[in-house]
Amino acid sequence: MEALDTLKYINENSKHVFVDKENISRYLDTINDWNYHYWLENETVTLTEKELIIFAFLCESMNFCFWDNRKWTINYKHNNYGGSEALFYAMLKAVNSNPQFLNINHLLHMKKKEFKKIMKQNNQLPPMFDKRFKLLKKTIRTIYYKKERFYTELFSIKTDQELLNYIVSNFKHFDDKSKFKGKIIHFNKRAILLTNDLFHLSKTIKNNIQNIDSLTGGADYALPRLFEEHGILKYTNELSDIILNEKLIRHNSQMEIEIRANTLYVLELMKQHLKEHHINLNSIELDNIIWNTRNQGKIRKPPHHTKTIYY
Repeated sequence: MEALDTLKYINENSKHVFVDKENISRYLDTINDWNYHYWLENETVTLTEKELIIFAFLCESMNFCFWDNRKWTINYKHNNYGGSEALFYAMLKAVNSNPQFLNINHLLHMKKKEFKKIMKQNNQLPPMFDKRFKLLKKTIRTIYYKKERFYTELFSIKTDQELLNYIVSNFKHFDDKSKFKGKIIHFNKRAILLTNDLFHLSKTIKNNIQNIDSLTGGADYALPRLFEEHGILKYTNELSDIILNEKLIRHNSQMEIEIRANTLYVLELMKQHLKEHHINLNSIELDNIIWNTRNQGKIRKPPHHTKTIYY
């Protein structure tokens, strides 16, 4: 309940972003399928449990800020993907084409030139390519120097919060927090997604932690855009003009914190509403289901633009 209390506090003290609770139920009525599907469950992969863990760490270490190059897409099995989906499928193609790709020694010595070949799609590289490569190598080095202790530590974890804390403590580039009027809010979007990945990809971790029900959703730029389109999030004229004109909003500014925190607050309100109607989802499942509806219908406004490694 502590996270919800913090989100509610930010909601009640926001100056730029407001929540229209009446529009929440109207929006939820537009969604027909409440079944959650983890993206990799439909793919045929022959990776070991440890390789799947490395795959998840690598992907989420680079999973941020795709709005700056919307031309960067990938075609995979006759479907076209952009953003984070393009990243995951580009990495999956690399794994499928090279059985040794996830070998930690290979990854440790991988040069930027090799990685560029993997990421270059349609003659385009993802935005912030150099930063992604740098964080990828940081992740690889941390795993490499821990050696077998890396898996021993992961497999000794007993709760979702403990797993989340392990990620942000050992991989500092996942530590995504902000301060609002003296209160610290731990957004940890990529670490939450990684916790979800590990829960679904590692049988050992899933058996140990049992569920990931105590985590919030992932605060990024896709859901607030969607919620604003449906009248759930409402912005001041000043903030609306900034977003409409695609001006940068500084990371950790009050506007950005309000957008992210109120998005998470909406997700928690939605979760409560659905529970009252006998639909039980955790915040990450709900987040993913809604995220997958983002391309249904025409969204007229751009997302808010923040240059950051955190989402």
